[in-house]
Amino acid sequence: MNTDQKALPAVIFLVLVSSCGTAESPTEIIQPATVTPTQPAPDEIGESNRRSLLTYEDLTTGFEYASPVDETALTIPEGAAEPEHVFEGRLELVGEDTIGALKVLLGNPNLEPGVSHLPEFDFEFVQHDGYLIPVQRGLIITDHPYWNYFIEPGRVWQEDADQGYSRASFPFALNWKGANAVFNGTMTFLFDDERISKVWYQITQETTISLSVEMWGLLDADYHPGHVADADLTKEAFAQELADRFPTKPIDALAEDYPGVDITAFGRGVNARHMTWYGFVIDGVNYMGGCRTRYGTYPYCEYMRSPSYSTAKSAFASVALMRLAQKYDPQLPHFLIKDFVPEAADSPGDWSAVTFDHALDMATGNYNSSRFMADEEQWDHPFWNEEFYAEMIAAAFDWPNSAAPGTQWVYRSSDTFIVTRAMQNYLKTQAGPEADLFEFVVEEVYQPLKMGPGVFSTQRTKDDNWRGQPIGLGGMWWVPDDLAKMTHFLNVGGGALGDDQILQPDMLAVALQRDPDDRGVESYPGGQYNNAFWADSYGESDGFDCKFWVTEMQGYSGIVVVLMPNGTSYYYASDNQDFTWDAAVREADKLIPHCTE
Repeated sequence: MNTDQKALPAVIFLVLVSSCGTAESPTEIIQPATVTPTQPAPDEIGESNRRSLLTYEDLTTGFEYASPVDETALTIPEGAAEPEHVFEGRLELVGEDTIGALKVLLGNPNLEPGVSHLPEFDFEFVQHDGYLIPVQRGLIITDHPYWNYFIEPGRVWQEDADQGYSRASFPFALNWKGANAVFNGTMTFLFDDERISKVWYQITQETTISLSVEMWGLLDADYHPGHVADADLTKEAFAQELADRFPTKPIDALAEDYPGVDITAFGRGVNARHMTWYGFVIDGVNYMGGCRTRYGTYPYCEYMRSPSYSTAKSAFASVALMRLAQKYDPQLPHFLIKDFVPEAADSPGDWSAVTFDHALDMATGNYNSSRFMADEEQWDHPFWNEEFYAEMIAAAFDWPNSAAPGTQWVYRSSDTFIVTRAMQNYLKTQAGPEADLFEFVVEEVYQPLKMGPGVFSTQRTKDDNWRGQPIGLGGMWWVPDDLAKMTHFLNVGGGALGDDQILQPDMLAVALQRDPDDRGVESYPGGQYNNAFWADSYGESDGFDCKFWVTEMQGYSGIVVVLMPNGTSYYYASDNQDFTWDAAVREADKLIPHCTE
């Protein structure tokens, strides 16, 4: 492999259901109209009569609009005045099921009419130290046929021209129901102690290869002021969330902290139009870049959500097995799938000797074709077209036996679905019939890591209104802070928090290619796959003084998390299926050499 182009094909996970079009036959990209920012510089917005977008008049009496506006209009100004009012109570939107516009930039232009409109919005918020905090966090499953919500903390401030009202904005995201795709947006409004203006919303960025849209609208709203139950606990939890954030600086600061570094190496090779965000973690600091939308910089980069796609195979399924093995039994990876997933008995394949480890390594021996991604990309296979557990697990086992387990790597998300179920059923033997594997990982790993509440949700099967079996093969949602904490925990902390070893250390060493006796299964020449982590080798032919391994988590649309042997990590979220990290590996070597002998 040419190391100047070191990259991998996409890790496949179906992005959207067929009603939204597919990556195989996208419509032509429609370029949005050029937006000429008329909003003043942030430090001028607070001055009387300087705001020209989303003014007091716009939000109280309405205005004509044909597109989203520049994101600066929804961004708290630098040095903004403290708000004169306190928002506490319910924010209810009116007419969200009939009002609102949608423009398809990529994908099926003939979407169902309901796609154009927001789900019902009626949620509680509290205010603390200039922040507007939603009481409900994480994935919010709605009654809308297509969309779920994420609602994140925003800001509250005062502007001179707002006639005594305070101004608020907050980030939110739409998630396509039953899929991993994320569409990021922002809402803004004016309020006082009893009244509220209209609410402007816009969606200007997404991470998915199949559907690119813009959505916007001006909705009437009702403010229901009143005491919110557990308001103090919500405020305290948010204050702790802020305090627990991984130290973060803009990517430009990397050049100041490490003179001579070429910061363009980070993000290089990824189409800028398709980049969500990226970061480089070194010496306990997360240097971030990106957060662009089609209408300027997103106001809330720290809450700009990205799907995990198959990075969840590493950060959830693999981490789950490591935690189970550490807490209950280090021999768990060698337990047999058939002993914990009874549906294996109905498979046309041979599961008599397939272990948890084999399934996590994508080496069950049950497959049709060993050609790279051939089975995974068989989109007409029932596994990709079922939503309930019973049908999905039957489809996951619907493969013939073609090799002995552990001998042939064949990438298939269905194998991860199977081992996730096996772990779920094993956990029930230890923790009781109500135990849930994902909640176990949240409580045992993500919460101790102080990851944010948005990561405490996962995609599940459609049983019980999308609250069934966690799928394991994808279906999580990241913000940059999550990946900074996770990579530091794995790559620097060795799966330990203080004196508490959270993950089984031998399994983690194997996953990160730190055990020369277990490299996993060859995925392609020069590459390995072990415990759901990808790995690439570097050596003298690549210009280095030693041989070393770089491990990665990867997700379908272009989600990459790179763990380097020098203790640094590099991550990005994108949706152009750009998979490249060689420039980052080489630049990181200049800061801390990968070869230490």
